[in-house]
Amino acid sequence: KNGADIIRINFSHASFDFAEKALNEIKSANRDLRRDVKILADLKGNRIRVKGIKSPFLLSKNKIVRIGTDYSKEKNTDILFDYLGNFLKVKTGDRIFIEDGKIELKVIEIGKYFLKARSLSAGEIKNSKGVNFPDTDLDFPNLSEEDKEDLKFVLNNDFSYIAQSFVRNEKDIKTIREISKKSKFKPKIIAKIENRQAVENLRKIISASDGAMVARGDLAISTDFYKVPILQKKIIAEAKSQNKFTIIATQMLESMTYNPLPTRAEASDAANAVFDKAEFVMLSGETAAGAYPSQSVKALNLIIKEAEKYLRENGGKI
Repeated sequence: KNGADIIRINFSHASFDFAEKALNEIKSANRDLRRDVKILADLKGNRIRVKGIKSPFLLSKNKIVRIGTDYSKEKNTDILFDYLGNFLKVKTGDRIFIEDGKIELKVIEIGKYFLKARSLSAGEIKNSKGVNFPDTDLDFPNLSEEDKEDLKFVLNNDFSYIAQSFVRNEKDIKTIREISKKSKFKPKIIAKIENRQAVENLRKIISASDGAMVARGDLAISTDFYKVPILQKKIIAEAKSQNKFTIIATQMLESMTYNPLPTRAEASDAANAVFDKAEFVMLSGETAAGAYPSQSVKALNLIIKEAEKYLRENGGKI
């Protein structure tokens, strides 16, 4: 009712039961409101998360911690990551970020299935928080077992889009496209650009995809926060050159998670995405867990309409 065109179901958190209920609710709302809101399936991708923490604990600065992947392999472990490979590609001095960069660690010792690292910042360690290795090219399959199961569900239901997280190269997209050929539904495939490898392989990734998402949260960690505005423009430009659409995501109206109005900086950021000629802008935490979900959609819609009006009145020029 407030202007959403696509609803995202995030399979990093959503169960099949939740997804099925959401699909039915969206279809019902479409009928009642005479809308045609599309549905996007966001696959987990090769995302590493903290696991096995019995209760959250505060990690102090300069603390040395032992990191593992499985208690059966490394019993004296302080933190577990749900990574299925080994750590042999990690180098001394490599950085590890937890929870969107809130916690930074530096690797000081490496074993096959463990790392020792020194914390460079303090923070609370909790289960399910995302982990990034910005300096390391860890080994992952093109499609994880979890993604295969989620993809099977998605292709048996009426999703219009599939977004693949942490794409590294065009093979990650081609794997999904090959599996999707067997489905009666033909969802468009979106590559989420959110790591260094994706930036390096941008042209081939976009060529293999139907569209690209500028996933600015992890992109800022994997590259650097001050590079994101330029990378956003480069990704949009590359997509435009190949006649592919783009979605700008992460912290569009982050303050509206707790406040009824966006900041001036957020309004400018959202308008700038329109001026950059992105086809879509996306809300995430604002609507998934925020106190003002419908107001966030309404506010973003107002910003977009005003920016589009300005472009129309000025012949598409800023």
